[in-house]
Amino acid sequence: MKKRTAFIDAFVVSGFVASFFSGFINPLYISLILSRLDGRIIAVGSLMSSAFPVLVGALLGNRKVFERLYKVLPLIMLVELVAAVSSALVASRDLRAYYLTSMFILGVFSSSVVYLLQRLKETRYRRHRAAFDRRCDMADAFGLLSGSVVSMVGFSLLRAPLAVAILGSAQTAVVYGLFILLYRKVPNRRKSRADADQEPHPWRFPSFPALSADAA
Repeated sequence: MKKRTAFIDAFVVSGFVASFFSGFINPLYISLILSRLDGRIIAVGSLMSSAFPVLVGALLGNRKVFERLYKVLPLIMLVELVAAVSSALVASRDLRAYYLTSMFILGVFSSSVVYLLQRLKETRYRRHRAAFDRRCDMADAFGLLSGSVVSMVGFSLLRAPLAVAILGSAQTAVVYGLFILLYRKVPNRRKSRADADQEPHPWRFPSFPALSADAA
């Protein structure tokens, strides 16, 4: 029972869900959105989605900046979700604007969340990390396989770019909901000589007054 509980982890489930949506949405996204865009626009979006993670990674190399942003990680997720839903509503009117906006969100917010979640992994999964990473990779692969199979049905049901954009927002909402559950339950770290420079988990819900004090 304990082994089953350890395997069914929110991080593993989130990987499956994210990959399932990717396998399901990507063929529709390519056929309904990218195929209607000029190649130069696609190139600009690709540049944005790759350049911003480099800049964000360099910024988070500053420990003080990293710690401040990690304290408000759920807020960053919420801002990204609101931005994703807002950009999805643009898809029915202007696909170029939707595409460029979504690439900006991917490059800035999604990459920030990925970088900041490394602290959560570091704190929660210190033991048996290789086995945990293997389970995550298996869940990602199985999710992508499942989503790709279901996408065959999606071509007969979904034919509007707006529907595809809304599904992308739904993916963000579900996955980040699982991440927030992990963020709330992450244990405090015990400092040792090996990781004496690491901070304990800084914030647990609902400690918004403490958050405001820290931010001040």
